[in-house]
Amino acid sequence: MRPALTFRFIHTADLHLDSPLVSLALRDRDLAERLGVASRAALSAIVDLCLAEQVDALLIAGDLWDGSQASAKTPGMLKAELRRLDAAGIRCFIIRGNHDAISKVTRELDPPPNTVVFGARAKTHRFEAGGHEIAVHGLSFADPHAPQSLLPLYPVAVAGAFNIGMMHTSLNGAEGHDIYAPCSLAELDAFSYDYWALGHIHRRAEYHGRAAVVMAGIPQGRDIGEAGPASVTMGTLSDAGF
Repeated sequence: MRPALTFRFIHTADLHLDSPLVSLALRDRDLAERLGVASRAALSAIVDLCLAEQVDALLIAGDLWDGSQASAKTPGMLKAELRRLDAAGIRCFIIRGNHDAISKVTRELDPPPNTVVFGARAKTHRFEAGGHEIAVHGLSFADPHAPQSLLPLYPVAVAGAFNIGMMHTSLNGAEGHDIYAPCSLAELDAFSYDYWALGHIHRRAEYHGRAAVVMAGIPQGRDIGEAGPASVTMGTLSDAGF
């Protein structure tokens, strides 16, 4: 059993549901069909982990979808997974990145009550969990391109709360990734949030200063260049700290 006075969350990003895997389909159609549902299987496994670990929240930091929805089955599957979280009292917070920007998603999700999908204006959702006040701040991409820093648009930290910022960003740039919502680690660290849940760069990275800044990495590779272990992040806040 987990200690009563703890807040626990899982942070993931870049699931790219229904990623087309076109090059694989050209070479091996059976393999492409199996891998075509791998992103959905990864989401189910993440929800299983949330339930097993009895976390309080799941954070999805952008690119949940891979552009326009390719499979008619995926919206229903996604809603069923979110309902599993809702039934267990687990909150889910979602922002949209460049691949699933508001202007690109072809169908609204109609989420269950415990799911928050942030819009194109930054907002803060406050709640109490494990004896701690929590403030989750998020902002979705309105369009696929975000050449300017979005950091000035985020709300100020809530005094006395554990502040989590959700952002889809290339930071200062990374090989193989275009520039989106650029900002520096120093800027994030100075913003007075306690944890930054980042998405976009598919390789996991952690930075620990005044704040914890975590790029979750991709939980399921999209091509042969993303083979190998993948991950999500679990965070725990107790009276002893984060």
